[in-house]
Amino acid sequence: MARPERPIDPGAGPVAEFAQELRNLRELAGLTYRELAQRAHFSLGALSTAAQGKRVPSWEVTQAYVRGCGGDE
Repeated sequence: MARPERPIDPGAGPVAEFAQELRNLRELAGLTYRELAQRAHFSLGALSTAAQGKRVPSWEVTQAYVRGCGGDE
């Protein structure tokens, strides 16, 4: 069973807000990080780190994350 994600403070700034939007997209798609990694062709760790809210993910990781969730790139 996967560990629950740490909450993101919505007032922590634009990086945290972006990470929360990535999380929301994944949740709406109904995917685990393992499933997303298979779809996005990126490692589970890279995708999980993108949604931590500590730093802006690379464009490549962001694009793969969104595409893997079926979102609008």
